[in-house]
Amino acid sequence: MSGEQVPLKTYRGNCHCAAFVYEISLPEIKQATECNCSICYKKASIFVFPKPSDVKFVKGDPSALTNYTFNEKKFTHKFCSTCGVSLMVVGHLTPPRAGEDKAPDNGFNVRTFQHDQVDVWKLDIKTFDGAALPSAYDAPKFTGPPPAGDAADLQLYTGSCHCGAVTVGLKSKPLNKDSQGLMECNCSICGRYGATWAYPPKVQVIIEGRENLGEYYFNKKIASKRFCKTCGVPVCSEAAECTEEQVAQMDEASRQWYTRSKDLTAFNLRLINGLNVNDLNPTRFDGYTFIKPGYVEP
Repeated sequence: MSGEQVPLKTYRGNCHCAAFVYEISLPEIKQATECNCSICYKKASIFVFPKPSDVKFVKGDPSALTNYTFNEKKFTHKFCSTCGVSLMVVGHLTPPRAGEDKAPDNGFNVRTFQHDQVDVWKLDIKTFDGAALPSAYDAPKFTGPPPAGDAADLQLYTGSCHCGAVTVGLKSKPLNKDSQGLMECNCSICGRYGATWAYPPKVQVIIEGRENLGEYYFNKKIASKRFCKTCGVPVCSEAAECTEEQVAQMDEASRQWYTRSKDLTAFNLRLINGLNVNDLNPTRFDGYTFIKPGYVEP
């Protein structure tokens, strides 16, 4: 019936460490918006835009989120400084008219919504061409030593976080739709990061600016997720430095994972300049169901 009010549903979201938990009211979410601008692409953010009156933070003050802005500073991207999860962006989708006192729009990252409420892989994703907006992004350059690897089938790829505090070099077989061993994971942390992971040997990855990386350990604390402390872009995941005694005390599944992973770097391909992960064909791994013990949604 014309004019009939659409019923609202309450969605609950949070960063991974649960320092920030919020609720928003929206009609049932079947569609969300992915922006392909330089920062949203690197963070894999997918947005919905609720009314400010329909948002409530139930834990954590949003003013305590780390802010990142750049270029013309029209938008502020906000992320948790502990776990590196990007929650929201604040800015004007349409510029205010002269003299108009217009409240900014708040875009919330659907990847932070609790898994039992929204399955991102099943959403209808619409793309906003933020990359076409001025001014063009000048990607920071990698100037470090080349990674190891002299095999004829390896290529050098370079890239960075968004702000350039962290730059990377990767030696890899050509990255294309036929590449093997690439993965998107929907576990509680990878799903919030939206990373596309490759798993090269550590010697084939050089990360410059490691002092600018935040480290986040959780669950069994045998691996750390690493992200730029300035712009919040997820960079990599690496096994913790464990002694033989610590490895011996692990449960069997953890020990097997650690043995396989300790000499590898889980590397986020969204950092690579000139590469679009949408042109790849990564395996989708249901880590949320598979990884035990499961994540407890706050």
